[in-house]
Amino acid sequence: MRRFLIIAVAVLCGLFSACKNKTDKGAAADKDSLTLLTDAIKSQPQNAEAYYNRADYLFRHSQFDAAESDILQAIKLKDNVSKYYVRYADVKRFQKKLDDAEENLQKALSLDPSNNEARLKLAEIFFYRAGRVPSYYDNCLAVLEEARKLQPYNPNAYLMEAFCYKEKGDTSTYLQRLYQVVSQNPDEIKAHLELGYFCQQRLDPQGIDHYQNALRVDPKNAEINYNLGLLYRDLGDTLNAIAQFKHLIAIVPSGSYVTNAYYNLAYLDLVSGNFKSAIEYFTQALQCDAVFADAYVGRAEAYEALGDWANARADYEQCLQVSANFPAAIDGLNALDKIQK
Repeated sequence: MRRFLIIAVAVLCGLFSACKNKTDKGAAADKDSLTLLTDAIKSQPQNAEAYYNRADYLFRHSQFDAAESDILQAIKLKDNVSKYYVRYADVKRFQKKLDDAEENLQKALSLDPSNNEARLKLAEIFFYRAGRVPSYYDNCLAVLEEARKLQPYNPNAYLMEAFCYKEKGDTSTYLQRLYQVVSQNPDEIKAHLELGYFCQQRLDPQGIDHYQNALRVDPKNAEINYNLGLLYRDLGDTLNAIAQFKHLIAIVPSGSYVTNAYYNLAYLDLVSGNFKSAIEYFTQALQCDAVFADAYVGRAEAYEALGDWANARADYEQCLQVSANFPAAIDGLNALDKIQK
């Protein structure tokens, strides 16, 4: 039978920040903050910093057009402040105007070559562009090297370098950079997740430590909990795999990782000969996802092992309803036809 796996690779998180949902109480406080920022502008209309502060607030609350208006006013009043151009670049990035974002980050660096925030955000733009033009990986690495020279403690720079080297196919340097990240910042989940996934692909038990380190920082992370369960399973540690999948189901209410945790519990029961329990877990997976073709096939196989031909046939046929020409379902029906002749 097919083994349905989901392993999500850690991806480079944007350095540009955006808003988060607010509670009613938090929203009221934000409204008060905005009023104070507006009052500051009214009392000092020629104060560039007052416009910058409101632009910063508006940007963090995803009001990009209003933020742009304020930051432009700040630059108009005082055009030699590096951080103003960084914030303007943030706005342009979220408006998907990368050329303008890059131009403003370069301006910020020309005003203040020590502005590593600008340098890291410029590197991120280069990394994004490298997806289409691979030569930009070299541009990104060059900028990151400058950032590390200015600031040796720089886990964000090392992390971005790791992803660059990964895309360039330099596995040795990729791993070296990831270990430098966790050495500088043991709480960097993305690095632990990358290292865990790298080990998982190679059935290296060291991946367990990396996933556990990530869970130390974020115990309820569904992706990491699920990947750890898969690694236990693939290493043949059935007891820990079962415990991990059950733990995931207990702490995460719903979602694809929960669905596949049920599926994996069913699969482990199926291969262990616990057919009735397997049917229960396959059924729970299907309650989460009614078009889960593999779960229909798995449950059909469990019914078949119990000699329940009618339910086995019904599940194979239902599988073909949700996924036409599904090979395992066709094979299962053919096998049933031979048995029942």
